[in-house]
Amino acid sequence: MVEPSFAERSLIYHRDYLTDATIVTSSAVNITEHAVLTADGKSLPYDYLVIATGHAVTSPGSRSDRIKEFQRDNGKIESSESVLIIGGGPTGVELAGEIAVDYPEKKVTLIHRGPRLLEFIGEKASKKCLDWLTSKKIDVLLQQSVDLDSLSDAEKSYRTSGGETVNADSHFICIGKPLSSSWLHDTILKESLDNKGRVMVEKDLRVKGYNNIFAIGDITDIPVGLYFKLIVLLLFLTVVLQVNYSHFPNQHESNLHKWQSCNPNFFFAE
Repeated sequence: MVEPSFAERSLIYHRDYLTDATIVTSSAVNITEHAVLTADGKSLPYDYLVIATGHAVTSPGSRSDRIKEFQRDNGKIESSESVLIIGGGPTGVELAGEIAVDYPEKKVTLIHRGPRLLEFIGEKASKKCLDWLTSKKIDVLLQQSVDLDSLSDAEKSYRTSGGETVNADSHFICIGKPLSSSWLHDTILKESLDNKGRVMVEKDLRVKGYNNIFAIGDITDIPVGLYFKLIVLLLFLTVVLQVNYSHFPNQHESNLHKWQSCNPNFFFAE
């Protein structure tokens, strides 16, 4: 939203890179042992299933509408002399940092209900993040919150739970969204959810009790620290595979065809 042109480059269609896949634009509503059922009545058979539904979102569905939303938010930032950001997770911290870099003249206040920013990372990294933001003259109010039900676009003065008053021309809510897992309660995976609605998985991301169903991303019960280690490992393996492929393209292409012949249906529920 700080740089709308970046949104145009980053919002891409799945069909542009999944050239050999079938893209189904519909919500998954049920899972059986052999198929995924969608809201529009389709039954999609699978040999292997990956669940990556993440968090529930309310963003517009089409690319053009998403870009318009980014442009509207950018207009709010540009027309504001001061901005309030609610939430000190990845989204809130990133937004605060981008505004500080692109619009250093604007007054930015970030409110976070937790004791430190980015609580899923180590304390040292969290402290460095706080130090960087404050060095950019961003006011960070920790262990405080704002009544979200009382917010409106016309509001210019905000009262925190700590009794402080924050004046801002605009605000952005960057708190975590609920998991998009409620639909799984009526599926074969209902016993695979923990008390927080997360899918319980093994270290290889296989859903506990199933050999051919995997879950990835925020919807899993993997500790965040371990999850980020897995991401780093996957990025490393991707680089290694790309390097090896560039040296031995024919050999790897042959192996890829063998893998595809053994895995006729690999369906992603996203």
